[in-house]
Amino acid sequence: MEKVLYGEISQGSIQIVDRNSKLYIRYDAGAHQISWREDEITHQDFTQIVKSETNIESVLLKVQNRLISTGVKPYISNWNP
Repeated sequence: MEKVLYGEISQGSIQIVDRNSKLYIRYDAGAHQISWREDEITHQDFTQIVKSETNIESVLLKVQNRLISTGVKPYISNWNP
């Protein structure tokens, strides 16, 4: 079961969902074209975003850097709305 906790992807925002007690952030990682991503985040990341939307960019950068360090290309779609 999946529950939307934050945001609305159809309004051009990020979306955070809870699925099986894990948190995932959905976002467009593309620069010149749409590249939808869904990546796991921590509860601390979620708290930062809820506290202030200005933290979204830093959380996404953290997620993308983590993906790069594990050999995953963070700008390739892995989710389809």
